[in-house]
Amino acid sequence: MLKKYTPPYLSILFIISIINIIFSTYFISFFLAGVVFKIFSISIKKGYNYILIFSIITFLVIENTQGVSLFSLTLISLCVYYLIIPRVKHLFSSVLILDFIFIFCFYIIFYLLVQLYSVFDLSVLMTFFVNFFIDILIIGLIL
Repeated sequence: MLKKYTPPYLSILFIISIINIIFSTYFISFFLAGVVFKIFSISIKKGYNYILIFSIITFLVIENTQGVSLFSLTLISLCVYYLIIPRVKHLFSSVLILDFIFIFCFYIIFYLLVQLYSVFDLSVLMTFFVNFFIDILIIGLIL
């Protein structure tokens, strides 16, 4: 019997966790939360429960290093996956553009959550834009 191939999502999630821990030491906000969201949605769709648990742990690492309340990124991901994706999925035929739109919705909700707990700062907005474009490049080229 042939084994089903699963991409190296666990190693990607581990690298993202290490990057967040290291860059938080140097006060650089480098989330890669959109990549974790993409892996989270793939693991829900295909039923990879161990990858789902590890992506939730990676979300917890990101939340802890960024100072956001725990399990907020998981709740945002679930809301985007179950509420926004079914409504927007039939509008576009390109899967790549759909992924970009879903990640954009994820980052918009994440930004609104961050703005609830802090005052408006243009550097936070620029950090989210830079992280969004980095995630788009990673998802477009790697995943």
